[in-house]
Amino acid sequence: MPLLTAAILLLAGCQGEDKQGGSEAPARTEGPSCAQVFSAQGKEAIKRMVDIPASSSTTFLGHPQEAAERLVAQYDAGTPDKSSAVDFCDVHKEAAGLDSAQVNFSLTQDVPERGKSASVFKEYRMAKAALVGTKVGVLYFECTSKQWAAGTGATALVRGEVRSRYETSAPDSTARQDALRVIYESSLSISELLGCKSNAGLPAAFTMPPELAK
Repeated sequence: MPLLTAAILLLAGCQGEDKQGGSEAPARTEGPSCAQVFSAQGKEAIKRMVDIPASSSTTFLGHPQEAAERLVAQYDAGTPDKSSAVDFCDVHKEAAGLDSAQVNFSLTQDVPERGKSASVFKEYRMAKAALVGTKVGVLYFECTSKQWAAGTGATALVRGEVRSRYETSAPDSTARQDALRVIYESSLSISELLGCKSNAGLPAAFTMPPELAK
């Protein structure tokens, strides 16, 4: 009888170990939606960028945490010079059709030479470089973080871009400020997720910086 009891206990123990050992690791959480990244002013800026009436609903699709993890994975793969754009946030009017605006990030090797950007851009003093048009905003920032290089730490140059599919009816000066605000708020969010030192040189709050002469 004692032998039978011992056998039953041993079998139960083995089954318990199999269940624990065979269980899958918890799925990686996607994190909060990118809708939570933008301030009230940022959301208003996005609507103006794509000419969405203030009364219309807007759907934000994207997960900043996942975007940050994909950037780190690209860096750790050892090919930052071949980095592909990582989706950060797609903005849709009333959740229908193509995205009206998109924010993405990528790793890059160089900052455009000052005064050599395309004529559609104006250059502003923010982070490493800020190039802004009436329907697109591009921001370069340098991120020093322990998350790069498999946790050993490094410095990477990151390029963020917001682009609208549509022309805005807002004045050009307003359109440029809106584009820069949107990419600034997005960049500040991903820099925090990446653990960038000193928020990658981004200001703590948005104010329209001075334009740089070309």
